[in-house]
Amino acid sequence: MDARDETLLPPGTRIDQYVVTGILGRGGFGITYLIRDEMLNKEFALKEFFPEDLVRRDGHSLKFLSKANAEEDYRWGLRKFFDEARLLAQFNHANIIGVRRVFEANDTAYMVLDLVRGMTFEKWLRGLDSRPTQDELDLVAGPLLSALALVHENRTWHLDISPENIMIRGEDGSPILLDFGASRFEIKQHSQLVSALVFKSGYSAPEQYTSNADRYGPWTDIYAFAATLYRAVTGERPMEATSRQLSDDLPPASQAAAGHYRASFLAAIDEGLRLSPHGRPQSVQEWRPMLLEGSEVVAAEPSTMSRHTSQVSQQTSAMRVPLAYTTRLIKTSLSEIGGGTRKRRVLTGAIAASLLLLLGGGVALLAGGYRNPFAACGGMFSNADCWAAVVDHGGNIFARVEEPSKAAAEAAALKRCTERFDQGCKVIATLSKDECWALAETPADPTRWRASMGTSMELAQRDARWECERSFGMCQVALTFCADGKRAE
Repeated sequence: MDARDETLLPPGTRIDQYVVTGILGRGGFGITYLIRDEMLNKEFALKEFFPEDLVRRDGHSLKFLSKANAEEDYRWGLRKFFDEARLLAQFNHANIIGVRRVFEANDTAYMVLDLVRGMTFEKWLRGLDSRPTQDELDLVAGPLLSALALVHENRTWHLDISPENIMIRGEDGSPILLDFGASRFEIKQHSQLVSALVFKSGYSAPEQYTSNADRYGPWTDIYAFAATLYRAVTGERPMEATSRQLSDDLPPASQAAAGHYRASFLAAIDEGLRLSPHGRPQSVQEWRPMLLEGSEVVAAEPSTMSRHTSQVSQQTSAMRVPLAYTTRLIKTSLSEIGGGTRKRRVLTGAIAASLLLLLGGGVALLAGGYRNPFAACGGMFSNADCWAAVVDHGGNIFARVEEPSKAAAEAAALKRCTERFDQGCKVIATLSKDECWALAETPADPTRWRASMGTSMELAQRDARWECERSFGMCQVALTFCADGKRAE
């Protein structure tokens, strides 16, 4: 945080029971701070309503700029900020940022949000050493489509979907939709203050460049989401919609990324990027089957689970996290290392969309150690990398460690699974050399748990215990294993 920037509240500023400790982001209509709730001794995000076109900072208070109708527009926008906060607080969806409170202070309003630690989808994409896989993109698209469907059912539009407004949560890898822009666009429409800050170049639909909000609808968010997926599959941000209206030279996704993804997936992106609002899919329910038909990790049709929760298949694949980002949660129970299997009891009820699977009945390893004669670390293939692979079949977990390559680990684990089952076996996680995974759970209830990866057994155990205790209180490490075959005793 730049102490010389007078538009920002300095660290140590107290607002009600919250103390500002840093800045998380800023835009034309608001500033988001990192805060600590002194009553709960817990960190949150605090979003301050601060339209820079209308006000300036005067100590902890605000003063209006000398613009026509500045105060009237500000008061109107403040009411919309409150309305949006109340609506968001009612969504209660695992893939929408949670709102804890909204209140007034310092002549403005504040929204207390759950703190999501992780990286933006844009940063995640930039950190990969290759294209994202089809499964990885499905694991982003499926949960967020479920979230958007709920938003649209309430006659609300996000209006600011982009790779920067999707967070990949470090705790479990699930995508979280951030920073709704509806209030900003309504302020722009009300005040006629046209600012580049209310548009996302390449991601905003063409109708958003007009002042007629009657043209907005689910198709507006579908355009932005399709543009986000276009950036993911091609590596390039789409042309701005206004430029496309003059000369549409945007290469279709079905051509630019052909052969790397399902043809139907790419075609659905192109459908979502049509310039005419009427030419696009008119609802998430219409677009979802087009986008996800044939997916191996999420359902193409909404499930019978609660609409307030994510709708992801129980058979999923792990998203890669760049090596620089070493802490991630893998939701699975490993109950076999090279031996038999143990049936997992799937929890009843819905669980948040995330990387992997539901956990039930605690976790356990078979008695007795397992050593692969072709050990990748320290064996005859000592110059090769070590890999561990985990495969799932309907609640049966198979793991294979100490292999000379990722392909060998996955093939061996799949072989173990297919020896028992003809089909339906899927790789759900892989660990590379020097990576360990640990799971910590509450002693009284094994279904209350957190897990983490780390570059050593100790780091994985420490982070897993810390994540678990932060969420549930007293926890203990129940399972640890590493790609080189080491396990906690």
